[in-house]
Amino acid sequence: MSSQRPRITPGTGKWWALGIAFTLAFTGFASWKVLSVADQAIDVTLTAVSVVDDRTTVVTFDLHRPPAQAVVCTVQAQDQRKAVVGTVTVDLPPATERTTTHQVTVKTTTRAFTGLVHDCVRA
Repeated sequence: MSSQRPRITPGTGKWWALGIAFTLAFTGFASWKVLSVADQAIDVTLTAVSVVDDRTTVVTFDLHRPPAQAVVCTVQAQDQRKAVVGTVTVDLPPATERTTTHQVTVKTTTRAFTGLVHDCVRA
């Protein structure tokens, strides 16, 4: 029985090293890109909804965004059937903090049941 190891043919080691280096570089770039995009994301957390009367609903939310980014948010009030009974668009200027709290008053056509932040986009 022979105890010889299989031999790598001459010249293939550099291709393996090049392949490993390329894989590591690509993985590093992809990770950096994913993390940089996530850092630029805009997230909204609804914190409170107050139906003041038949024509007014107040929606309070936390906005998490890059501090230098101006944002436009669309806030809605809905009735029990989830029909939109009021909408307001608010321009939120850049802030010094990453997370800011906002309170928006929505005028409604009929009594609302709930309120929500429909969307927030970069201005």
